[in-house]
Amino acid sequence: MRHSTELALQQPSPRTAPFACHLAVLALLAITAPVSAQENTPTIAANDPLVPNVSYSPGQYAKLEGTIVSRKGDALLVRRQNTQELSVVTLTEQTEIESPTGIMNLERKKQDMAKLQAGLFLKVRGHGGDQKELVAERISFHKTALKVTNQISSGTVELKEEMDARFEANRDSINAAKERGRTELSALATRIANLDAYDLKFVGRVYFQTGSDVLSAEAKSTLDSLINLGKGMNGTLVEISGFADATGSRELNQRLSQRRVESVVTYVAGTHNVPLRKIVNPSGLGTTQPVGSNDTPEGRAANRRVEVRILVNRGIDDIPPATKP
Repeated sequence: MRHSTELALQQPSPRTAPFACHLAVLALLAITAPVSAQENTPTIAANDPLVPNVSYSPGQYAKLEGTIVSRKGDALLVRRQNTQELSVVTLTEQTEIESPTGIMNLERKKQDMAKLQAGLFLKVRGHGGDQKELVAERISFHKTALKVTNQISSGTVELKEEMDARFEANRDSINAAKERGRTELSALATRIANLDAYDLKFVGRVYFQTGSDVLSAEAKSTLDSLINLGKGMNGTLVEISGFADATGSRELNQRLSQRRVESVVTYVAGTHNVPLRKIVNPSGLGTTQPVGSNDTPEGRAANRRVEVRILVNRGIDDIPPATKP
């Protein structure tokens, strides 16, 4: 009897078999239904607030000044200065990247593309691309902006946290630090204001024979001494002015004074390799500004001259009193 019962449990009767199959199908549907629903449901990514909201027509020329928000490969996300406008800027192999340098920032220095990192303030010029982005043709940024970006990236600019910590630790030390900061900022502001101001460092004069623009051996020696005094100094400019005595017509003396200036420029540029960009507006001034009387031979000899002045940028160098070689 026991054997019959076990056999009945192992082999369902023909009446119960269809019902069991039906239950199995329902169970299978119940298991697979969530999986199918999960596969058919699209994945929703988190909304990113930093998305570009400015587009450029293909070929449209555009300028952009702002800060790099993020970078991914050759694509920069740049926020326009003082706005919420976000633009995608694409870098190519033809993109020129540079920084102003030299006296009065008139020269350009090429920079590496790797320096374009988040936080850097830059200027972009280019044209619209096929994806409505701005394809950069030229990018420029100042070296001070790069320095600040590097400091932020390395964690050295944490002024607020540092000041708060010191304030809690020692109020007097914080006050002293603030006073030093004000002094340094004041000195920096003065130095920046002086970047367009020049002081006379050295002055020299060379003299010519009547009606001549040829440099004598003595004149060349004076120029040699003057240029050697200015070598190695930063932020220098050279002013050259030529003059004549009153012998002859005004037009003749005007041309003669200009030729004398050209003789000096040719000598200092050719012999001493003084860059022409450092020679400021060399001019012949004819019979103006006489230093002696044109009624005496001595006075006329003093007026047949070229004056050379070496100027130094006040914001770059400390200027002692002007000296004469």
